[in-house]
Amino acid sequence: MRSRNIAWIIWHDKLLSRFSTILPDSADTRQVLRLTLTGQYETNVITKSFAVLVPGENRGKQILINTHTDGPNDIEENGAIALLTVLHAIKHDNLKFKNTLVFGFVSGHFQIPQSGIEGRQATSRFLRDLSMYETSQHLEMKKALGLTVEHLGGLDYVDSQKENKLIATELYDPLYVYASTKENRDLVLKSLSGTNVSGRYQILKPRKNAYFGEGQPLYQDGWPTISFIGMPLALCQMASPITEPDIQSMFDQTKLIFQILVASDHQF
Repeated sequence: MRSRNIAWIIWHDKLLSRFSTILPDSADTRQVLRLTLTGQYETNVITKSFAVLVPGENRGKQILINTHTDGPNDIEENGAIALLTVLHAIKHDNLKFKNTLVFGFVSGHFQIPQSGIEGRQATSRFLRDLSMYETSQHLEMKKALGLTVEHLGGLDYVDSQKENKLIATELYDPLYVYASTKENRDLVLKSLSGTNVSGRYQILKPRKNAYFGEGQPLYQDGWPTISFIGMPLALCQMASPITEPDIQSMFDQTKLIFQILVASDHQF
């Protein structure tokens, strides 16, 4: 994890009060404070995926929530922040679930030839390892839902050939949602209608060989899926101001995903 990502975990305004002691002693609240976290890159290191298990009342049925942890910029790799936020809410409010929850933080998204199995997304290896672990623990888990989270809070840009750069349109970039069953599609639509969320949303019907993102291996392995994935033009560019997410949109989308998780736990 690159050093700048540590600061991203502190993205919700309710947490900012914890840092009041480092603000300048001044009546001018408009002053800008820069926090620099130092670090260094290492090459040829082993990367690992990991999972967080939240036991449910039904130990034989699971909802898998996954994302990838690596990427070249803030939008590309901010799914992990959403999952950490959901886990924080579960722990803080001591929430209980019917289904067992497995949160998968998958490494190797940009190293598919090394991390994926037979050219598939990196989650394919994570699923294989998870299955091996469950077998070793004599667990037989029924697949209730695979919920994938990637690329939240994107803003819309157009590619200007005249100026040779991306230009903001002052709109939110569409967040695409794959829903593999009618029940999942209805669940997403109901959650959208009952939630005050910013942004634009388009629901897609998945295909095994035309499924963008880390939700694809879940669908290929027979999971009912709901996969959130933005596709902004700057998605794979190196970090710059145009790859920074809109925090309010990102927070709204995280709330939506959390509500879908809670609703799916009651439904499936």
